[in-house]
Amino acid sequence: MRMTGLRLRDFRGYKQVLLSPPEGVTVLVGENGAGKTNLLEAVHLCCLGKSHRTSNDKEMIRRDQETAAVQLTVERKDGKHEVGVRLFENARRRKIVYVNGKTASRIGELMGHATCVIFSPEDLGLVKDGPQTRRRFLDMLLSQEQRSYFYALQTYTSALKQRNALLKQGDLRQLPAWDEQLAAAAAPVVRLRREATIQLHQRAQTHYRYIGGREDEIFSLRYQGPLAESEDPAQDMLRGLRASREEDQRRQTTCFGPHRDELELTLCGEALKAFGSQGQMRTAALSMKLAAFDLLEAIQGEPPLLLLDDVLSELDPDRRRRLIARIGRAQALLTCTDQADFIGARPACVLRVQNGEIHQTE
Repeated sequence: MRMTGLRLRDFRGYKQVLLSPPEGVTVLVGENGAGKTNLLEAVHLCCLGKSHRTSNDKEMIRRDQETAAVQLTVERKDGKHEVGVRLFENARRRKIVYVNGKTASRIGELMGHATCVIFSPEDLGLVKDGPQTRRRFLDMLLSQEQRSYFYALQTYTSALKQRNALLKQGDLRQLPAWDEQLAAAAAPVVRLRREATIQLHQRAQTHYRYIGGREDEIFSLRYQGPLAESEDPAQDMLRGLRASREEDQRRQTTCFGPHRDELELTLCGEALKAFGSQGQMRTAALSMKLAAFDLLEAIQGEPPLLLLDDVLSELDPDRRRRLIARIGRAQALLTCTDQADFIGARPACVLRVQNGEIHQTE
């Protein structure tokens, strides 16, 4: 997959920009706050319909503007794909998604046309943060991998909100109907998360050994949840909801289901979050992102776009060299504050970002 054009209008600090990166690695150099990360965020928005930095779409609209628009064009094996998103300052207006020149009726239609994997300093949260961060990692990967997962997750989330609202209202008459809907939606979510974790585990383990340079350190991922071992997730979900109904009423929320899933991360059998060093946790997070990259490439038959946001400066020279060796086959946008940070990256293009403008360097 190759990005041929990224167009921004009134997005973050950019009034209007057109970026047409070449194949290989494009390095974006600039001071902190210059707007480098905003370009990566725009690509992510076009691939997944959401930012990797904020859940508030209004934050992405340039100050004093009512709307913002981003458009991404990629060339794939099957031809040209063009996707775009338009955001509105007015909260009553929903964002509009465009696919190949037409307005999409659902945001899910955006998925799979352009795919990306983003690396950022915040990735350490994959290890340090709570289960929600690791679930989000799985959800973003699987939504890009197959649109059906995105729709199943949407259905599950919607049914969960309705059930929780009934519990808060104390209205239990409709619970059986929502239990049925929740159980039906839970089944594909659980199956696909479980399958993806097996694939991620195998790949991440290999990447960890290579990047860390320590054969004796064994990194493992394991899917955990109330239905992790279930052979019939729909029926077991239904049984679990019925069994936990009293607790649900007391706590006024649904206590059983894949919204409580966890991705267990261990190093040599010990919990990585509790016992891992900063370097080990960073290597684990990188390995998980590389595993996601591999999985998307295997499914699509071509590598996704790579977005590296000030990652190389966080790594020692050996880990930096090994990471670059792993990503060399993909088109990448790489941000840094100092040109010394990308030594060894062999960029095809170096651009300087300053005051909402992009300039070619000498």
